[in-house]
Amino acid sequence: MKIYFYLGVGILITLIVTLFGYSAYLNSRGENQIAERMSNHHLPLTGVKVQERSLMPVVELDLVNLYSNDMTDVVALESGRVIQLFVEKNSHVDRGNPIIKLLDEDIPLKIRQTDSDIFEAEAQLVKARNTYNRYSQLLENNAISLERFDEAEAAYKAAQARLANFEAQREQLLIRQSREIINSPIDGEVLNLYQTVGAYVKAGTPVALVGDFSNLNFTSTLKDIYTQRLYVGREFDLTISEGEGIQKSYGANFSSGNLGENQVFRARVEKITPDLSEPASIRQVVWSVDNRVGLLEPGAYSKICLHSNLSHKCLSVPVDAFINENKTQVAVMVDGRLAIRNVETGITDGKYIEVKSGLQAGDIVITSDTEGIEEGTQIDIVLEDN
Repeated sequence: MKIYFYLGVGILITLIVTLFGYSAYLNSRGENQIAERMSNHHLPLTGVKVQERSLMPVVELDLVNLYSNDMTDVVALESGRVIQLFVEKNSHVDRGNPIIKLLDEDIPLKIRQTDSDIFEAEAQLVKARNTYNRYSQLLENNAISLERFDEAEAAYKAAQARLANFEAQREQLLIRQSREIINSPIDGEVLNLYQTVGAYVKAGTPVALVGDFSNLNFTSTLKDIYTQRLYVGREFDLTISEGEGIQKSYGANFSSGNLGENQVFRARVEKITPDLSEPASIRQVVWSVDNRVGLLEPGAYSKICLHSNLSHKCLSVPVDAFINENKTQVAVMVDGRLAIRNVETGITDGKYIEVKSGLQAGDIVITSDTEGIEEGTQIDIVLEDN
C-alpha cells in the first residue's frame, strides 16, 4: 500500500511541476510576441517641417500699469471758504483757467487798514520831506546846526521806509487775494472736484484733480531678443485682449470715433534702458500710447498685446509643437522614431515661434499630443499644411 501511495504522490508532484513549467513557457512566449508586435507597431502622429517663415512679432504683456505725465492735483495756496465753482466734473480746462474761488474775509479788512496806514504814512512823508528840504537850505546858510539837520534827514528816511513797508504789506495782501481764485496749472479735463460751495479750505489742500489722458505711458521689461529690434520712435499696434473691458476709474469723457473694445491704439517706444549699445539680457522699455479717443485711463490693464508692423524672416515652428510650458523642448522624428530636442527660441507672432538653435530647416516636429509616448518609439508622421 505504501508503494502505491508514494507512487501517487510522485505522479502528482510531476504533474504540478509540468503545469508550472508550461505556464511559464506560455507567459514568456506571450510577452515576446507582444514585444515583437510593439516593436513592429508605428504610432500615427501629425507633424510639420521646420521652415523659414515671415513673422509679424507679437509681444503679450500680462500686466501693464498705464500712467499720465499730465495729471496733477490743483492745490489751494490760501485758506478760505469756497464761494464759487467755475467748472464741472469732466469739463475741459486750459492752463490758467479758473476752477474755484475762495474768500478769506480778513483780507479785505486788512487791505482797507493798510490803505489807511498808507494814507497816513504819505502825509507824514510829505511833512518830513518839507522839513528836510527847509533844513537843507538853512544848513547852507549856517542857520541851523548840523545835528538838527541830521535829525530831519533821519526822520525823512524813516517816513520813506514806513510808507514802503505799508505798500509792501498791501502788495502781499493783493497777492493773497489773487490766490483766492485757484487756476488750473495744466491743460486737461477736470477729473474730480474735491470741494463744494461753502466748504472751508486750508492752504495746501487739494481742491480738484486735472489730467490730460490723450497720451499715456507705461513701462515694460523685455528680453533682449525683442529689444534688439526696437529703437526710439518705433511704433506698434496695441490691443487689449477681448473680455478685459475698458476701465473708467476717473470717469474721463470718451471721444467721438472710438471703437470701444475693438480699438487699436498706437504705442511708441520712448526710451530703452540699458542702451542697445550695451550688453544686457533684459531691458526696460518706456512706451507712450496715443489715447486721443479717450478710451483708456491711468490704471492696471492685463493681457496687453503689442503687434509689430515689420515682418521678421526666420526658422520657425508652430506654438503647438512645444511639449513644455517654457517652450524649450519639442518632439521630433529621427529615423522613424520619436526624439526630444532642446531648442532656443526667439520672437513669436502668436501662431509660430522663431527657433534660433536646436533645429534645422527640413526637420519634422510633432504637433500632436505626445504625452505618455516614450522617446525611441517608432512613429509614422502625417505632415500638415503650414
